[in-house]
Amino acid sequence: MTATSIAPLPTTARPTKVVVIGGGVTGTITAWELARMGHQVTLLEARQVGSGSSSRSAACIRQQFSTPSTVRGMRYSVQFYDQWHALMGGAESPIRHNGYLFLKDYTADPEAVQATVAMQQEAGLTDVTWLTKEELDEQFPYIESTGLQGATWCPTDGFLFPHIVYNDSAEAARRNGVQVVQGAEVVEANHSNGRVASVITRDGNVFDGDIFVNAANAWAPRLSGICGGFALDIQTRRRYLYFMEGLRDESMGLAPDDVRNLPMTITPRGAYCRPESTHQLMMGWLHFTKPVEADFDDQDRIEPGFGHNAFSGYGMGLHKELSAFVPAVADMGNIHAVTAGYYADTADHNPLIGFDPIVANLLHVAGFSGHGLMHAPFSARIVACLIEAGHNIASINLPDLGSVDLKPYEVDREPARGEAMVI
Repeated sequence: MTATSIAPLPTTARPTKVVVIGGGVTGTITAWELARMGHQVTLLEARQVGSGSSSRSAACIRQQFSTPSTVRGMRYSVQFYDQWHALMGGAESPIRHNGYLFLKDYTADPEAVQATVAMQQEAGLTDVTWLTKEELDEQFPYIESTGLQGATWCPTDGFLFPHIVYNDSAEAARRNGVQVVQGAEVVEANHSNGRVASVITRDGNVFDGDIFVNAANAWAPRLSGICGGFALDIQTRRRYLYFMEGLRDESMGLAPDDVRNLPMTITPRGAYCRPESTHQLMMGWLHFTKPVEADFDDQDRIEPGFGHNAFSGYGMGLHKELSAFVPAVADMGNIHAVTAGYYADTADHNPLIGFDPIVANLLHVAGFSGHGLMHAPFSARIVACLIEAGHNIASINLPDLGSVDLKPYEVDREPARGEAMVI
């Protein structure tokens, strides 16, 4: 992958007073991006920076998507995170390029899979390849390939360290002049001439602005309602991550120290694992649950059947599924922890990014369906371009990456085919 310098957008000729609501990674990077353009920015966070889904994320990052705009956007995000020190001044890199390996069994249409790979390559992701079963066996001999026809593989995908991302970007935003206000839950809005004039926090403080950015993700529908905006089609769902002790001895050709270098591996049924630290494995599984009400104080609740101490239930089912394809998992230690957090799902699993159809100065950037952390640099760039235009636009240009169609992210779109690669 050829690195592209992440050049800032030109300094705005129309400095605007912007209030960004939501202090997760999307909000902090957006605030930073707007401030470096010359806007006057206030960032409001209901609890503490990163205290929502950002700190509960599997924190993976990939460019393998089925939506061309997102492929290009994630290429931008990967390059952004690769240049973290130059952009944010952070001492540590927030990204590890362990790669993403999507295993494909014979229920997958090989022509459709290879067409998706071809589309990704056409969108500039030259690193992605289709591995035949024989190539998979050669490159990843610890994978049990019985019943598999192959895999898609991209070595420049990987995972992020979210605490580095939200802490560094919040601090960089402050250095750029952003007022970061924590413990500032928005509960009311004042209007003038059909626009939001100011928002009021639970402690009674009033923040006025020209544009209000809704970066509240799972809480975004509630915030849109407070502001008199569009009814956002976002459903909050609880997701679980399990943590397992690594290998004590060699297994299936893997040594204990090899665990830290394993790629993010996704089984045909959507179970996945990646290294969490030198000797730990993080595991998760796509599952469809009933929507819940987003609640700051209920994010960490573990529902019955999802705990890590049970000899049956979801965690053990996940362990069994992964062991079938990565047999070394069966020789690893116990599942010692489980965490919960929210996905903010849209019907087609693409985010909502754009000005509100009802309230002209309300701009939404939410509904990431589990992809907010990886999407954040790209999302922030879109928001900055929209604010510079002053209205919704059809596309943006990313330096050396080409034009990106924004239609898949329109706030009031009718759900179409949508993003197919969701875990």
